[in-house]
Amino acid sequence: MRVAIAGASGIGRHHAKWHHRAGASVVGFWGRDEQRCAVSAARLRETFPFAGKAYWDLDHLLAEARPQVVDVCVPNEMHFSCARRALEAGCHVLCEKPLVWQVEAGAEQLLKQARQLVDLARDRGLQFGVCTQYAAALPHYRRFYEAVRGPLGPITSFFAEMESVSHGRRRDAQTMWIDMGPHPLSLLLSWFPRGSMDPASLRVEFAGNQAQAEFDFVTDGNSCRTQILIRDRQEGNPVRRFGVNDLVVDCLGRADAGGIYRSVLRQGETEVIGEDFMYLLIEQFDQALDQRQAPLVDAAAGMRNLELQLQILQADDR
Repeated sequence: MRVAIAGASGIGRHHAKWHHRAGASVVGFWGRDEQRCAVSAARLRETFPFAGKAYWDLDHLLAEARPQVVDVCVPNEMHFSCARRALEAGCHVLCEKPLVWQVEAGAEQLLKQARQLVDLARDRGLQFGVCTQYAAALPHYRRFYEAVRGPLGPITSFFAEMESVSHGRRRDAQTMWIDMGPHPLSLLLSWFPRGSMDPASLRVEFAGNQAQAEFDFVTDGNSCRTQILIRDRQEGNPVRRFGVNDLVVDCLGRADAGGIYRSVLRQGETEVIGEDFMYLLIEQFDQALDQRQAPLVDAAAGMRNLELQLQILQADDR
């Protein structure tokens, strides 16, 4: 599988490493300019045996490197244009969350852009995945739940608390929601793929560097009381935890004896250790292309995530 990374200076460097580990060939990456590309290329070579080429023109990359997959890790405002150009060039696309975003755009325009990408991928027969990797945590969480409580019955409550470390930057509640909100929503949609929010139950509080939303999520006659808390902190280790039916686990990570980064779900002395969630998402995406299967989180699920994210954001505006 020939993969190109759009934006390799940040999280894209780790995406490239995970594609390599999953057996793909990282044939190149796209950066802003020649100088920054030189820095990114050096960092990639320090991370894994990168033998691809740097490009500071996306069309040149698409024409010369001829990737089968473009992994979009550019800033949020560039997601739509970058993904569209990749799809138009016949490439499968894996895109960082949120699916699309423009600071000055309204909800209607953003959803129109998302629909364009969903339709374009479908019409071209291409796969489109979205990087909300916590969806990969569900099998691990189910193992944890069954070890502690036994078989999981009807889900009546969902809780998620997620922090991000800004290292001195001041980010307000709305900015935090745009950045981190897709993660707990992806977990919720993984539990309830056909669920929908009861608008009358929605309560939102965005203040300072914290965003909080509570609502009922309804599917097939079942109602799940949902609480989501997103927070920014200036330093230290971010808290990330989630759970259903009041069994909340901390999401941690650490390297194993071989130096491979692993995910850890923990409550007290009980742990479940597995592959890194992003690695699992990327591995499944690359394998899905060979096996003609759907990715873990496809574009339609990414669009539903965006709809919920915007619904909560609009409630704060009111």
